[in-house]
This record gives sequence, C-alpha cells and structure tokens, in this order.
Amino acid sequence: MATFNLTKKADYGLSMLSLLAAKGKEGRVSLTELSQRGLPKAFMAQIANKMVRAGFLSSREGRGGGYSLNQEPKKIGLRRVLEVIDGDLALVTCVNRPGNCPIEDRCWQKGFMLRFTYQMGQVMEKYSVADLIGGKK
Repeated sequence: MATFNLTKKADYGLSMLSLLAAKGKEGRVSLTELSQRGLPKAFMAQIANKMVRAGFLSSREGRGGGYSLNQEPKKIGLRRVLEVIDGDLALVTCVNRPGNCPIEDRCWQKGFMLRFTYQMGQVMEKYSVADLIGGKK
C-alpha cells in the first residue's frame, strides 16, 4: 500500500510537541534529551526555532533550560504546526505555487488536487497536539 508521508522536519517537530504535551504543563525538553531519543540535535534546533517564532514554544537557555509549550496542547492545531514547519500544505506544487508545473494549463487532475488539498486542510483543522497523545492534557 502506498503511503502519504510527512517530511522528516514535520515528523520530528510533531514528535517534539508530543513529548512536551506528554510531560504536562511544566514539561521542558532540551536538545540533548531530544538527541538521546534519536532526533538530530542541529536539525531539532532549526525546527524548534520555527516553533518558538510561531509562539508554540518558549525557550530558556542554561542549566535546566530547554523548550516548553506556550499553550495548552489542545489549543495548538496540527494544520498550523505543519504549515509553520513546512510551509503551505499541498500534495502537488501547482496548488500552492502556480506557474511551476510545465503541464499546469492542461492538467486534468489540478481541480481535484485543489479540492483535495482544501479538504485535507479542513480535516487537519479538527486535530491538535493533544490528539497526538490520545487527547489527553
């Protein structure tokens, strides 16, 4: 069976948010802890910085530092997280960057892809970080 895959960046970012959500309100995670869990430290720093700029996380440097959630997990929508990490969500380039496909003006599937991308976004709107850990927190 074919799979629809998240990017590594999105997968790792959701893993970080899941870990923080599972740790609870005062939970904090460092890049070192993330790397001990198999997530690449430098890559996670880039992803975490995007999430800090978006307001999902706060960071604290020094001993006992790391990243923590700025909001309750149920208030952090998955669609928004994925857009922050990867940019606009679309299965094919023409949906979010018109003019980049050589057959765009005669493509039979473009209408479907536009509708499907819209519907996929609507479904993602229904889920939050809390759902990643079974709706807890």
